[in-house]
Amino acid sequence: MIKKVSLLVVLLLLIGGGYWYFSKPNAENFKAPGRDWESAKKVEDYFVERLHMPPEEASVIRNKPGVDGTIDLRINTNVTLQGLTGNLFHYGFIRDEKAFLYALEHTKDTTPSDIAIKVGLNGTIDQNAEYRISEDMNAWELADKLLNKPDSHFSYDEYNYFFMP
Repeated sequence: MIKKVSLLVVLLLLIGGGYWYFSKPNAENFKAPGRDWESAKKVEDYFVERLHMPPEEASVIRNKPGVDGTIDLRINTNVTLQGLTGNLFHYGFIRDEKAFLYALEHTKDTTPSDIAIKVGLNGTIDQNAEYRISEDMNAWELADKLLNKPDSHFSYDEYNYFFMP
């Protein structure tokens, strides 16, 4: 009798855990964070720390004509899905990692690639690629951009930077 109860409890926990894992996150978490979204750091901090850009330049560079508040996200062959989502969250490009992963897994990949970060069963994010992104993109727009619309590809990146102005 105790074995049956224990088995039932384990089964219920597995079903509940599966529901939590596969359930759609709160709609708020898919919204674009915007540049005022509070995050651990901003991409301007990255420009100062990693690119050694003067703080004054880092704060105005994204407002230059033709940039329209965007930055280049550079994905080389060392980037993992966990690293990518972690950095996008850390620098305020997504509100919630789980919601973003859900968007990636539920967005159709129309341009599959062999040199790519695998997402779910059929998704691929091109590596050695650059993507023009902003905090004004919601999770669905960003997922579509990463799965289907790289702005360019590169074969070698000696600097290994993740974000570029």
